[in-house]
Amino acid sequence: MPSARKQTVIEAPVEQVWAYIGDPRRYPEWAGNVVSVTGLATVEAEAEFQQVSKSPFGKAETTFRIEELDEMRTIKLRCEQTGYYSRWVLTEAQSFTFAEVEIGIDPTAMQYRLLFGVMGKRYLRSIADQAVDGVRSRLKRA
Repeated sequence: MPSARKQTVIEAPVEQVWAYIGDPRRYPEWAGNVVSVTGLATVEAEAEFQQVSKSPFGKAETTFRIEELDEMRTIKLRCEQTGYYSRWVLTEAQSFTFAEVEIGIDPTAMQYRLLFGVMGKRYLRSIADQAVDGVRSRLKRA
């Protein structure tokens, strides 16, 4: 199914980038489509939380699960209802951070297959671009 990948250098140390990427509770600070995150006591593999997101059809509250977590390196989140996922991989690049983000969907139902089939890569690419830009913007203000 559709996905979009973006690779970029973020002009900040890995520790600073991870402070935002590695903690979903901070996503409303920088991820343009995330309104709120609740129910996440500890950031750990298999932890679940509720996220309110902006979608093309308004706001949606869904449950996300942390599928993969490698401290200071990788985090992968998946929406339990739709199959939407995001995966970030960070690598130290001297005093900067090389980031690879993948945004995609493995639809859990026909309605999501149809919706993302129509919106496709362009929509997912837009979310990936906005995410990277949001992290950069937040780091500049910090």
